[in-house]
Order: sequence, then structure tokens, then C-alpha cells
Amino acid sequence: MLVDKGLGPDEPPELWNLTRPRVIQGIHRAYLAIGCDLVTTNTFGANRLRLKERRLHAEVATVNRTAVHLARRACSPRHFVAGAVGPTGRFDRGRHSGSPAEIRSAFQEQIAHLSEAGIDLILVETMTHLAEARIALEAAQACPPVPAAVSLVFFAQRGDFRTLDGASPAEAVRELSTAQVVGCNCVDVEVAVEVLRQMREATRLPLIAQPNAGLPERRGKRWVYPFGPEALARYMPSMLASRPAILGGCCGTTPAHLQACMQAARTR
Repeated sequence: MLVDKGLGPDEPPELWNLTRPRVIQGIHRAYLAIGCDLVTTNTFGANRLRLKERRLHAEVATVNRTAVHLARRACSPRHFVAGAVGPTGRFDRGRHSGSPAEIRSAFQEQIAHLSEAGIDLILVETMTHLAEARIALEAAQACPPVPAAVSLVFFAQRGDFRTLDGASPAEAVRELSTAQVVGCNCVDVEVAVEVLRQMREATRLPLIAQPNAGLPERRGKRWVYPFGPEALARYMPSMLASRPAILGGCCGTTPAHLQACMQAARTR
């Protein structure tokens, strides 16, 4: 959605909370207008370690708090706001740079600002490593009383789906059993269906799934997601079979995608 609005390839999306707030608020309103109950703040990379790469680490508080205020102003009293907390980047490509204490501190700083600004849910998302997800959950639990959801990315490995540090869906939910919600995002929808099934067999915790609109394909200078709204919506019955508490969309899912998914869920 941000790219369609003009976000450049080297431009941090979180900066738009400060420079283009009307665009961010307009995107929130577009999802709410088609019936979504919950919107997510534009704070995926708004932790100190990620912002430092863009020389924005002095703006951690402003970026996060402004993002919550923008989302809140788009909502009515019946809507919910989730504070997005993405990975620090310190586990990418096997770097594992930075100590656990440093990573925990960065998460805790961001989560504190989100919590104090008035979110309803901490959404730790797109975690490719269970180890980093655990650190983020510890940080979230140090900022009560906001509940925490933890959502991981799973890849095909050894005939199963696993995080990059080797955790299966069942192992992940056991390790994250103190969270209020667990699940997956930023995966192909077929992967989401299977991950939800395995998680449901291993836990009674509420589940969350936010699949992509298919696997991205490079077309010229842009990444395009091949699943249209109807194609994504066809998987609703399979995902609902695992009784998730929250269903949404990740990369490539427009308001039209989620509207089609809601219609499919109602007619199931």
C-alpha cells in the first residue's frame, strides 16, 4: 500500500508517520471501511537498532507514539489497534550480531512507547527466528498490562515447516506458551493453513494468521503478488478449520483482499 502511494525503495516506511501522516491514516481508514476490526501501526522497523541504520534512532519515541495516534484517530471506539514490533535485523543471514540484552532493550524501549500511547495488543510479527521471538516476548511481558501476540515466519525444511533456527509450529507454540496469541504471518497461504493446523493440535491458545497474497514475483522493478482477492478468499474455510482468533493479511493484501476473505468467512 505504501509503495503504491510512492514510497521509494530506500525510504524507511516508519518515517512516513512524521512526513506523510495523512497517507498513513488514509490506509488505516481504507481497511476499517471494508469491515476490519483491527489495524496495525506503521512501526514494523521502529526499534532503535533498525532506526539506527537510517540515522533515525533519536526518533524512536516520536515515530512509535505518532503511529499509535494516527491509527487511533482513524478508529471508532469499537475498533482495535495493534502495535507492530518487527525483528531487529540482528538475526538476519546468520549474523546474530548484538547481545540478547541489547536486543531485549531495543524491543522493550519500542514496546513501552507503543503501550503508553494506547495500543490494545502488542503484535510481535515476522519473526524468522524463535530465539528472537522469545526475546521480544520477554520484552513485551515487561510492559504489562497490554496482551502480546507473537507471529512467526515458517519455511519448508526437512519435509516440514520450520523457522530459520529450526523450530516447528508445535515447538514454537510450546516455547511461546506465555503469550496471549501465537501464529504465523508473511507466508504463502497454503503454508498458513498447515501451520495453523499443527499449532492447533499443540495448543489451546488463540491463534493468529496473516498470509501473503501468494509468493511475490519480480516484474520489472516491482514485486507483484499473484493472488487476487478471490484466490486468497478460497482458503478461508481451510484456515477457519483451525479456529483462529485473528485472521488478516500480510504482504500484498489490499482492503479488497480482506473484504473478499470476510465475505467468504461469513458464508462458510
